Amino acid sequence: MLSVALCFLVGGAIPSPPSFDVTIAPWLIARSRDVLAAPEMLGLRDVLIRSHELSDVEIPLPPGAAVLWRILALITARITGLDQPPNKNPKRKWQARRSQILSKGRLDPEAVDAYFADYSERFDLFHPERPWLQDPRLREECPKTSGVNKLAWGRTAGENQVWLGGHHHDLDPHPLDSAEAVWHLLATLGYGPSGMCTARVVRGRSERNVTAGPLRGTVSYHPLGRTLFESLILNIPYPGTGAADLAFWEQPELNDPLGLPEESAGLAGILRLDHFRHAVLLHPSPDGSHVVDAWVTWAWRERNISPELDPYLIYQTSKEGRVYPRPAEAERAIWRDLDALLHYGEDGNYRPTILDNCTPLAQVPQEVLDSLRLRAFGFDQDGQARDKQWFTATTPAVLRWLADRETDDNENARIVRRITLARKAAEALGRRLEKACKEAWKESNSPSSTSSGTNAKTETGVGPWVQHGMSRYWAKAEPVFWNIVYDRPAQGYTPGMAGPGNAFNLVALAAYDEVTGPYCERPRVAKVVERHRSTLFSNWTPKQDKEAA
Repeated sequence: MLSVALCFLVGGAIPSPPSFDVTIAPWLIARSRDVLAAPEMLGLRDVLIRSHELSDVEIPLPPGAAVLWRILALITARITGLDQPPNKNPKRKWQARRSQILSKGRLDPEAVDAYFADYSERFDLFHPERPWLQDPRLREECPKTSGVNKLAWGRTAGENQVWLGGHHHDLDPHPLDSAEAVWHLLATLGYGPSGMCTARVVRGRSERNVTAGPLRGTVSYHPLGRTLFESLILNIPYPGTGAADLAFWEQPELNDPLGLPEESAGLAGILRLDHFRHAVLLHPSPDGSHVVDAWVTWAWRERNISPELDPYLIYQTSKEGRVYPRPAEAERAIWRDLDALLHYGEDGNYRPTILDNCTPLAQVPQEVLDSLRLRAFGFDQDGQARDKQWFTATTPAVLRWLADRETDDNENARIVRRITLARKAAEALGRRLEKACKEAWKESNSPSSTSSGTNAKTETGVGPWVQHGMSRYWAKAEPVFWNIVYDRPAQGYTPGMAGPGNAFNLVALAAYDEVTGPYCERPRVAKVVERHRSTLFSNWTPKQDKEAA
């Protein structure tokens, strides 16, 4: 009280507490439908209210974007009433209601404001009692902070070598802009590592290990419409018949870290937004413009797996019958999974369930389907500390060819078969090229003779031709694949063909010649290279490849 009185005596003002309200503060990059217009930075409220005017919304951190789209889907479902199915004939009526909402072309601004009014203090990043997506108890329960570098993906933290993550280190941590901190907060909650973390003491029990985030090491697939409004509506999964549940920020009380997370089959649980494995708390600068420190630790000691499959992931079945998400691979482009995304379950694989509601049978208007694209957010990482690469990719308008379980569209079936044959041919030639590069290098670099003075032993043990050849092959194979999909002329492919012809053979040959050519000045090496080159000539058919068989 004395300090407050002194402020008035000297004519000063009481400083306002730091604040960053994500509903109004700019932290999302919004793109207009006018391709010539510059992107805008908006808050959640304006993004939703203006969604019909926007083509897309994004953040520059793909792992954070995957979590963002789950949050956007849930909030949109709450605003539109699509978070609960009707009582009778639920799925058909839910789809019909969704079709009516799509026909309106925009979200109701009053409904948007009403939702945020219900949780007016829950969306402030630095609220003292319920900061958005954070646990304020960490101030007292953690003996020390984790540091802002622990929150920021791509920076080194702790005892890691400085040169592996830029010039950031814990002795001189650079603050994060508050908008950027939100991106990293989302990524941590979705993709945070398992293993050792900052110690947290709850009711006398001290623990310092955490389990992996729910999306770690996966690829999320999301339908992408002509406008952000269409994308928001079509990213809402069918909520099922489970009891209504609440997202993390909607829950009246913070969780009991030593308790067991409630099993949830409602929309928040399906979207993995009812609880997170990591507990995070951001420490702001006095004016709220930056985050200068952070706590990152465990949120639960017990683990409860949602009974529902994540609607945005591809699932596959192990030999033991266990269903698990397909791991992300930085080297694997999205088009190599296209037939698995368009088909229903095949060979134990299950396409993302969100796509089951993006078909004519699901009452999606045809004009929306005709332009519906697919976007992927992936993060190639192991279960603990190794983060290899994150990535994002967007396809052309391919979701019009989605297979329906209850319909038989001959034209769609023909196109999907062409896609499948093209993908399998590309995979088969990729394997042939890899083997040819490996064997040719090995034979031409015997201990008695090396090519160009290069030692045959390398880090990978297969020589440099494999990595260089495969990177060139897959980069050049993608445009050929799309030409085949859309039945456009390509070298080795004529429109109207049932299969890809020699298109991928020619791509493989070009990549092989490019990486081996500089080594062929010596006759012995040239002879070996030419012999293995011949294995790439034969026409590919499904019977020649074990995968197709």
